[in-house]
Amino acid sequence: MLDMEQLKTGTTTLGLLYKDGAVLAADRRATAGHIVASKTAEKVMPISDRIGITTAGMVADLQAVVRLMRSELSLHEIRSGTKLGVEGAVGLLSTILFNKRLSLNVLYGEFVVGGYDTAPRLFSIDEAGGQGKDKFTVTGSGGVFALGVLEGDYKDGMSEEEAIKLAFKAVSSSIKRDVYTGEGIDIAVMNKKGYRKLADDEVQKIISR
Repeated sequence: MLDMEQLKTGTTTLGLLYKDGAVLAADRRATAGHIVASKTAEKVMPISDRIGITTAGMVADLQAVVRLMRSELSLHEIRSGTKLGVEGAVGLLSTILFNKRLSLNVLYGEFVVGGYDTAPRLFSIDEAGGQGKDKFTVTGSGGVFALGVLEGDYKDGMSEEEAIKLAFKAVSSSIKRDVYTGEGIDIAVMNKKGYRKLADDEVQKIISR
């Protein structure tokens, strides 16, 4: 039996900003070497009511980061009476990753964090805690294919529907070319209304319009 704690995801994940929010997307395939270990891996998750995260790396490490960030953001709200914004959450995660590297307890993953506080925001974070602020970004083995689509088609001020269509198109391009990317696409939207993961039928209706 495969040890799910050791699964690595050769994958494609991405984030992009649109006029009123941020979109995160990822495929669902998890691999162990050359084996497709899972066809339903969840790589896009909320860490607060308006902030989401996705990663390329170890599935177990993504799950650990999500649990830790949810706890830390909840504790911050309880202690301070205010919610930590996207940039604050990214700073917290960056510090956690940097400290774990110093202690040789590295979390293996490249992270994309997107969300909405006073405006839409998107960041990429490497496993050492280095961060960058972007309008769009990708991670994973299929990221180069998705990046080509985003570079060609992204534009400022897109509508939510346009952003969802572009995210779907970009991950789809990786599914066609990267053997470690596949099994469908998860898409989540973050705006002033909160974090919302789209159902498959909702995505299909949008991309068919």
